[in-house]
Amino acid sequence: MNAKGKGVTEVKAFSPAEQRAARSERIRVVEAEPYGWVAHSESSDEFRYHIFLEPHSRLLACTCADFIYRGNGEPGFECKHVSAVLKFIGRRYLATEYDPLRQRAQVA
Repeated sequence: MNAKGKGVTEVKAFSPAEQRAARSERIRVVEAEPYGWVAHSESSDEFRYHIFLEPHSRLLACTCADFIYRGNGEPGFECKHVSAVLKFIGRRYLATEYDPLRQRAQVA
């Protein structure tokens, strides 16, 4: 609050994780064969990164340098490619499998 007692919302800078999540919107994702996903670089379609489910941790892993160098030291780290894949999976689930009536029946 300011000196006059009016409610003022403080604007804070985005965290690095929030910045990566926002940039992930510009990344094209496709399913990979035989498993996982391919995320195309936001700067060029020539660069592609493979995202896969790491069997021991059950978390997504990426082959990009950001994930390899920062992700190994920070549990739960998500590079922008992992963030893009999570959005891809969520959108596909909502479009093809999500049934609010089934969910409601399970709660009741």
